[in-house]
Amino acid sequence: MQPIIKNEMAQKNARQEAFTLVELITSCAILAILFVSLFYGIAQGYNIIQSERENLRATQIMLGRMEGLHLEAWGTNQLFNLTYVPNTFTDYFYPVGLGGFNSNAVVYTGTMTITTNPASISGTSSGYAPNMALVTVTVSWNDNNFGLTNTHTKSMSTYVAQYGIQNYTFNN
Repeated sequence: MQPIIKNEMAQKNARQEAFTLVELITSCAILAILFVSLFYGIAQGYNIIQSERENLRATQIMLGRMEGLHLEAWGTNQLFNLTYVPNTFTDYFYPVGLGGFNSNAVVYTGTMTITTNPASISGTSSGYAPNMALVTVTVSWNDNNFGLTNTHTKSMSTYVAQYGIQNYTFNN
């Protein structure tokens, strides 16, 4: 009789060690939710990185346009000539000079406005207000995340002086 009791005990212990079907399905569902969450988090991380790259490129484009103004001469009317300083422009995420145009790249469209004798300076009693110009560069671009198109706009302003750095660079 002793062997029968051991056999019954072994069967009882074996039943207690096994998982039920409900426990198995529940654990699979939890694992599926964890994996989906993990991959969604990774995808969102890549989208954030791409968005910041696009934002940085927009800042580079605006800064490049503003730095280019320092090379334009005020006296020979280069600064106010649309041939030298166009008021609209298009640039790309991958610059043409650094490897060419990519058809999937983000397209940046921008405007540049130059206001002579700006109101914020001309309202003061400063004598240099007629020798100043307010330059505003605005860049817009679209991105596409998860089928949604988002439009972004970024703007930067600075003052340019008539007798600024261009007289040191070019002798007109």
